[in-house]
Amino acid sequence: MIVRILKGEVSAEHVELFRVSALRVLEDMRAHPGLVHAEVARQVRSDGGEEIAFVSVWRDFNAIYGWLGVTNLLDTPIVDHGEQILDGFEVQHYEALDPDELVLPAVRVAGPVYADGGPKLAVVGRLDG
Repeated sequence: MIVRILKGEVSAEHVELFRVSALRVLEDMRAHPGLVHAEVARQVRSDGGEEIAFVSVWRDFNAIYGWLGVTNLLDTPIVDHGEQILDGFEVQHYEALDPDELVLPAVRVAGPVYADGGPKLAVVGRLDG
């Protein structure tokens, strides 16, 4: 799976326009095959503007290419549809780790070892080596 994170800033005068556009994009995105999940988050600034994070999780890069219609993933915000809502943006793509890759190798444990009066377990070797 691919995690796409678009971060940007929206000025106070564009906040409402951004929200309408973001909802439209989410609706379109959620109807696209290959999307696993998508959310838009915001952090309100003291000047009334917002910092935004648009996070989407895709089955693979081909699903993202199909939704965007291009293969240049770094220059394509697809939030403002050319309306210049974002004052600046940054796009990052991450490959999600397979849960099986996160499992630590099992260890083989010997029976209890008593030292200094208390029961303890002794690790005698790894199962994979």
